[in-house]
Amino acid sequence: MLSDERPTTIHTEEALAPKAPWSFFGAALPGGFSRWGWGLMLGWMLVLLGPALGWAGHLRRSAGWSALPNHWGDSLSARDIWELVVNGGLQHRLTNSPTVHLFGLGIVIVLWCGWRLQADRVGLQARLGSWLLGALDTVLIGFLPLGLVAWMADFLLGKAWGSGLEALGWLAFFGRPLVWMALVAALNLQWWLCRLGRAAKPSRGYRAHLADSFLGLWSHPIQWGLVSVGGAALRSLLPFLLLLLAWRMGGGTTFRVWLFLLLQLLVTTVNGWLMGWLLRTTALFWRHDALVRSEMVTLKESIREAEAV
Repeated sequence: MLSDERPTTIHTEEALAPKAPWSFFGAALPGGFSRWGWGLMLGWMLVLLGPALGWAGHLRRSAGWSALPNHWGDSLSARDIWELVVNGGLQHRLTNSPTVHLFGLGIVIVLWCGWRLQADRVGLQARLGSWLLGALDTVLIGFLPLGLVAWMADFLLGKAWGSGLEALGWLAFFGRPLVWMALVAALNLQWWLCRLGRAAKPSRGYRAHLADSFLGLWSHPIQWGLVSVGGAALRSLLPFLLLLLAWRMGGGTTFRVWLFLLLQLLVTTVNGWLMGWLLRTTALFWRHDALVRSEMVTLKESIREAEAV
C-alpha cells in the first residue's frame, strides 16, 4: 500500500537549511596557521615586500648610500618619484631586476597555496585542471555581470564627483578605487566557487555546474557584496595607515626605517591571514551550498515520482 505522505521540505532540517556566507565566519577562523596558511602569508610577503626591498637595493647600488631616511615624509613628492621612475632610468632597472621575479614568485605561491588551503578545508583534491578551468568558468559567468555592477557604481560615483559637493567629492575620491578593488575581490569569490565545483566533479552536467556557481554568488548579493567591499577596504586600509604612520614619524634613524619594515611585515602577514580566512569561509559555504542543492534535486525527484504514482 502506498503512503499518502509527501516528501517534506529540507528547510525543516537544521543541518540542511540554506545558510548565508556570514554563517561560516566563525567556523572558518581555525586553520590560518596551517602549512598552506603559512605559505599564503609568505607569498604575500614576497608580493608586497619584494618591490620595497628592490627599491632600497637600487638606492644602495646606484648611490652607495641613501639620504632617504633623513628626508622620508618631507622631501619626495609624487612628481619627484615620477621623475625618478620615468626619466631617471629607474623603470628599466626595476622591470629587469630580481624584484620582478620575487613578485611573480609571490603571486604564484599566493594563488597555489590559497587553492590548496580551500581544497584541503573541504576534503577535495587541488588539481591544476580544476584551478585553470574554474578561471575559465569565471570569465564566462562572472566578468559581464560583475563588471556591469562595478561600472554602474563607478558611473554614479563619477556623477557625485562632479556634483560640486565636498562630501560627495570625498566619497567619490575614496569610493571609485574601492569599487574596482571590490570587483577584483568579487571575481575571486566567483573563481573560488567555480574551481571548487570543478574539483567536486559535477555529475549533473556543465550547465548545472555553471548555474550552481553563479547562484552561489548571486543568491546572496548583499552579503557577498559587503564581504568584497569590506575585505578590499580593510586590506587596503592597514597598509595605508602604516604608510601614514611612517610618514608622520619620519625616518631620521636607521632604527625607524627597520621599524617601518617590521611593521610592514606584520601588516602583510595580517592581510595574508585575512585572505586565508575568506578562502576558508568561501569553501565552507560552498560545501554546505552544494549539499543543500543536492538534497533539493533529490527532493524534487522524489516529489515527481510520488506524483507520477
